[in-house]
Amino acid sequence: KGCCYTQTLSRSPHIPAPSYSIEMAAASMTSLSFSLSVGAQRVQQPRVQRSVVSRSKLNVRAGSVSVEEGKGGLQKIVLTGSDGSVAEAYTFGGVVTSWVKDGRDVLYVRPDAVFDKSKPISGGIPHCWPQFGPGDLQVHGFARNVDWELTNTTCGAGGDSPSLEMTLLPSEYTKAMWDYDFKATQTITLEGGKLSAVMEVTNTGDKEFDFTSSFHTYFPVEDLAEVAVEGLEGLKMLDRVASEEGTQSGAVTIGQEVDSVFYSAPSDLTLKVGGGKEVGISSTGFPDAVVWNPWTGMEACYQEFVCVENAVVAEPVVVAPGKSWSGSMTLSA
Repeated sequence: KGCCYTQTLSRSPHIPAPSYSIEMAAASMTSLSFSLSVGAQRVQQPRVQRSVVSRSKLNVRAGSVSVEEGKGGLQKIVLTGSDGSVAEAYTFGGVVTSWVKDGRDVLYVRPDAVFDKSKPISGGIPHCWPQFGPGDLQVHGFARNVDWELTNTTCGAGGDSPSLEMTLLPSEYTKAMWDYDFKATQTITLEGGKLSAVMEVTNTGDKEFDFTSSFHTYFPVEDLAEVAVEGLEGLKMLDRVASEEGTQSGAVTIGQEVDSVFYSAPSDLTLKVGGGKEVGISSTGFPDAVVWNPWTGMEACYQEFVCVENAVVAEPVVVAPGKSWSGSMTLSA
């Protein structure tokens, strides 16, 4: 809605429709010949030569947003970018499950993922909130295990930046675990050939709260032996498998189980997924990074993916009453 349109051409009721069609989305017009029938007389129209206009020189493809029934009957939102890329998100868990760019899905959903609300959807871009990892709440918090509400969709000026907004508010379920008033929104946008995800948390109550969080993003890999996460070299880190702290030497590679937190990470990382392909990962508001691969702990699929997460782990975010926090992640491929 508001992203694209159709137009009907009116004509006189006494003249039959011409035997040709006009595609409103086409940008180029080639030589054209047609005829009109008026009563029994057939009038041949002259061939008209028109200059050919390259589609690449005109912004003729508008982005779009549609709400559909997804797997398991769950609500799914589909964003189609002006470059032809397509993203899919589910309101259950507020999770983006796919972003197809140039014919390749940049995100990964595990084969054991289910779409029946019995557990979080395993893959894509789930968020760990208001707790990263194990702790007093359920593992990785409750945000990925509840229904969010679709609260807005837009296409931007010219229809070239389709976007959706999902909102999570407290419920009896969340208050039983985490007794705070809040408003959490996630905005997903396709623009300039990139996908951006923005998380904003507002304290709507009268007492401050703190949280840890991450975008727990799953990426498919071409060859696990060629995977390398660049940009974390020299950082202080915690190897959660060995329960040891240390300093990262060189790019992060996957040759065994990896579950590591990197402190004070840069805002730009590069993930090499093998086969000469890579993904750019940029962030704001998330000071840490996490790299995870379960190795043979997930025998069926560990060679197919790696998680690179923008995170708040070392120091929890504290939000005073009436104040907000936001963090963002932008993917390019």
